[in-house]
Amino acid sequence: MCVIGRDTFIGANNVFTDYNLLARPARVFQHDQLVETSMPVLGGCVGHHCRLGSGLVVYPARMIESDTILFASQDRRVISRNVTFEQSDHLKLKGGREMHSRDYPR
Repeated sequence: MCVIGRDTFIGANNVFTDYNLLARPARVFQHDQLVETSMPVLGGCVGHHCRLGSGLVVYPARMIESDTILFASQDRRVISRNVTFEQSDHLKLKGGREMHSRDYPR
C-alpha cells in the first residue's frame, strides 16, 4: 500500500511498514493539515526523483518529499516523521546541492 514516484531509487533492505501498531488512528497531511484516518493499514509515500539508501525503516503513513536523498545513519535509520527536501541528507555534504538537483519544487 505504498506509493513510489518516478525516477526514484530504493536500496536493498528498506522496510515500509503499513500497519499502525499504536492504538490511535494514523494521521496524514491533507491540504496542509494533519487529518486522522480510520484506516488500520496505510503505506508510505515517496516522491519523484528520490534516492533512499539501504537499511531504512519507514513508519506507516509517512511521506518523503520529491528530490530527497536519505542515508541510513545513526542519526536517521527509522523514518518516524515526514521528511522534506530541506531535511535531505545530501544537503549536509559539501557541494551537496550541486550533486542532486531539485526537479520537483512544491
